[in-house]
Amino acid sequence: MNRYFKIVIATALISVTTSANAIDRKTLAQYASSLTGLKKEQLKTALHKLMSKKDVLPYGGGGHGTWWGFWYSDRNPQTNECYNRYSDKKFYFESTNTGKSIAGMNIEHSFPKSWWGKTKNDAWCDLYNLYPSDEKANSSKSNYPMGVVVNVKELAGEGYDKVGDGYADGQLTRMWEPGDAFKGEFSRSYMYMATTYQDLKWEKDGLQSLENKEWPTLKQWAYKLYLQWNKKDRVDQIEIKRNEAIYRIQHNRNLFIDYPELAEYVWGDSMDVAFDPYNAITTASDDNRYTSVIVPEEPVTPDNPQVTPQGTIFVKTTIAPVADKRYVLVVNTGSSFLAASTVKNKKYGYLPTKNITDDNGKVRDADNQSVLTLEQGITGFYIKDANGKYFGQKDEYKTVQFMTKDKAVEWTFEPNADGTFTITSSTGHVLQYDTDYKTLGAYKPASAAGIYPMLYVEDPTASVETIWNITITDDAVYNLQGVRMPADTQLAPGIYLRNGKKFIVR
Repeated sequence: MNRYFKIVIATALISVTTSANAIDRKTLAQYASSLTGLKKEQLKTALHKLMSKKDVLPYGGGGHGTWWGFWYSDRNPQTNECYNRYSDKKFYFESTNTGKSIAGMNIEHSFPKSWWGKTKNDAWCDLYNLYPSDEKANSSKSNYPMGVVVNVKELAGEGYDKVGDGYADGQLTRMWEPGDAFKGEFSRSYMYMATTYQDLKWEKDGLQSLENKEWPTLKQWAYKLYLQWNKKDRVDQIEIKRNEAIYRIQHNRNLFIDYPELAEYVWGDSMDVAFDPYNAITTASDDNRYTSVIVPEEPVTPDNPQVTPQGTIFVKTTIAPVADKRYVLVVNTGSSFLAASTVKNKKYGYLPTKNITDDNGKVRDADNQSVLTLEQGITGFYIKDANGKYFGQKDEYKTVQFMTKDKAVEWTFEPNADGTFTITSSTGHVLQYDTDYKTLGAYKPASAAGIYPMLYVEDPTASVETIWNITITDDAVYNLQGVRMPADTQLAPGIYLRNGKKFIVR
C-alpha cells in the first residue's frame, strides 16, 4: 500500500466523528498485547517497538503535510480555532482544510530537533511531538529543557509558558515551563518521545534532560517531575481526541495517553509489577474507571480522603540557615499555615501569603513564588526571590523593595525558642506577618502584635511518600493518585492504598 493511499484512507476515517470511532478497551488491549507481563526496561523497549511503527506526514504546510494533520488533531470543530498551548494568543483555521499554515504560527517541536542533531527522521515529522504555536512563544521556548522555572524572565500569558531559570539535574539553567493546564499533556508527549525514539543519539541541550540509554532515557530529575505532572494534570477529552486523530493518520498511538498509569510501570511506583493491557485502567471509550472519576481537591478531611500531591518538599528547620540553599517562610496563625510569596513585576510591596498544608513539619511549594535563596553576605545573607530580585529595605518604609543585588541589604536570621526566626535587615527592620493585612512587612521597631515567620528548607531527599496524609474511615481502596476505586472493579496490577497502608496487586 503506498503512502498516498494510506493518507486517503486516513482522510475518510477522520471524516467520521472521533466520539463514534474512539478506541474501545478490547481493541486497545489487542493493539498493546505485546506489552503483557513486562516490567520497567523490558516494557519500555516493547513500547518503543510498538509505537515506532507509524506513517508520518511530510513536515510543513500545503498538500497533506503537518498543517493538514493539525486540522484534525488541533482544531475546535465548532469555531475552527487552532489550539495554542503555548500562549494566550488565539488563531483560526480557514473554513476548509487546505493544509495551509496559519499566519503568525509555527510548527513547534516540543522535543527540540537539535536534541538529536536535526536529522530529518520520523521524530522530525511525528505529530505526537508537533504542536501549533505562536511564533513568539516558539522562539522564547527555544531548545531549553522542560522543567520548573524558579526565576521567570518571560511569560506568554497567565496560565501559559514561562521561560527563565530553573534546576535541571541540580544545575541552574535556562528552561521553559508549560502552563498548569498543559503540563500533563506535554509530559506524556515527552515520555512518548523518550520511548519511541530511545535509539536516537542525544546531544547538546538534550543531554540536560536525556541520557543515551534505552532505560531510563529521561534523566531521573526529568521523569520524576513528569510523573508528578502526569498525575496532577490528567488526560482530558481534547487530548484523547488528539490521540485518536493522530492514530488515524500515523497508525500508532501514544499509549501514555491510553493508559494513564503506564508511566508508573516504566519509571515510577509500579516498576516491579508486570503490566497487563487487558485489565489496566484506560481512557478508552467504554472504560469509565479513569474519565468519570473526579479527583478530590485539598484540603484533606475525613469526608474527603486523598493523597497530598507531589511537589518540592521543604522541611521545617530551627537552626541557622545555610548559604545557597532554598527556603520558604511560613507563618502559623494558630488556625492555618501561610507561606509568604514574593511580588511579580513591582519594585516594592508587602509580601502576600497563601494557604499551605504543614504535614508533620513538611510543606510542598506549589507555584515557586514562595521559594527564596540565601546568598552569603558579610554579616548576614542576601535574600533572593523567585524572580531573581533581592530583598531591599528603605529606612522610612515598611514594605520590602525588590532590586538588584548591588542595591540590596543583608539580613540576619536569629532562631527563637518557639521555632520562629527573627529576620532583621541591616537597617534594623524585622520581617513579620500582619494579621489585619495578611501580609509580611518590614517593621522598625518590631510589632508587638506581629507574627514571626518559621523557616522551611528544601530537602531533595524527602520522599513525597513521607508526607502522605490519608484519612480513610472505611475499607475503600485508593490508587496512588488519591482516586477512590469503584467497589466492584477488578483492580489492575499496581500499588494501592487501604486504611492508610500499601498493598500490591500482581
